Amino acid sequence: MRAEKVIAVVDGVGNGSLRIFFTGPSAGVRCEGDIDATTRPVLVRALAVVAEQTSGDLYADLGDVGFIDVGGLRVLIETTSGLAGDRRLIVSFLKPHTLRIIDMCGWTDLLMTGVSSASSGRRTIDHSSEVT
Repeated sequence: MRAEKVIAVVDGVGNGSLRIFFTGPSAGVRCEGDIDATTRPVLVRALAVVAEQTSGDLYADLGDVGFIDVGGLRVLIETTSGLAGDRRLIVSFLKPHTLRIIDMCGWTDLLMTGVSSASSGRRTIDHSSEVT
């Protein structure tokens, strides 16, 4: 397992918990837990820190997020909208029902998503593929 720096932790707040890890050279975060009204502010701060301290595209691995509410999805949309220049937020490993919600809200074109696959226990991202 790769070394990741924990940048934010919310444990036992409301109904959920959230851990956010800085993924180093890929300029992104990996989240574990739930993104809801109680944990959303931590995600906002973590994404802001990573955006300020890095250049280029940001990456968010949400494969270990069990639940994300529409407010959490709005955080992702607002983050990508707030990035300067041609920077993008690329979100990967979203659950199928989450992708459906993004599509129903009309946010598919606003949110760059990486199509993922699991092989040998490791995650890979194809950044060139479109979500259909």
